[in-house]
Parts: sequence; structure tokens; C-alpha cells
Amino acid sequence: MNSIPTYNEVLTLVQRLSYEDQTRLLKELRLLVYAPVAVEGTDEMVSAEEIAESEAALQDYRSGRDLGLSSEALKQKLFGKKIG
Repeated sequence: MNSIPTYNEVLTLVQRLSYEDQTRLLKELRLLVYAPVAVEGTDEMVSAEEIAESEAALQDYRSGRDLGLSSEALKQKLFGKKIG
């Protein structure tokens, strides 16, 4: 039975690769990591960067580092004027 190699085992193997092979591997890994994700039930695709930014913003909000916007500030931002 084959076991999955550990991170350190993989890293050691990668470090043994030639520069050219390391570069090739990096390109392939970028395609895997940064592949866009389809939104279920729609034709919309969301990039991995957008997902990461959204997750970081949510974590900032949950931790209290970002208090968010008031409804009035959001209206001002969206519509450029006072509403209501």
C-alpha cells in the first residue's frame, strides 16, 4: 500500500529538480492553485484571488479589525449621495 508523501518529502524532491523543472512545476502548481471556481447554478466564474480577498475581509470583520460600513456610509458609497 502506497502512502501519500509528506510536505517535507515533496519539498526535498522538488529541491533536487533542475531549475528548468522547478520552473515548469511552479507554472503547473499556479494553474492548480489559482484556477477559477464556477458558481453553482450560474455561468459565473470567481478567481482564486477574489476568493482569498473575500475570505481575508471576512476574517478581518469577524476579528474586529474591520468594523464594516454603516448602512448610510454604504448608500453614500454606492449612490454617491444621501438617500432617504
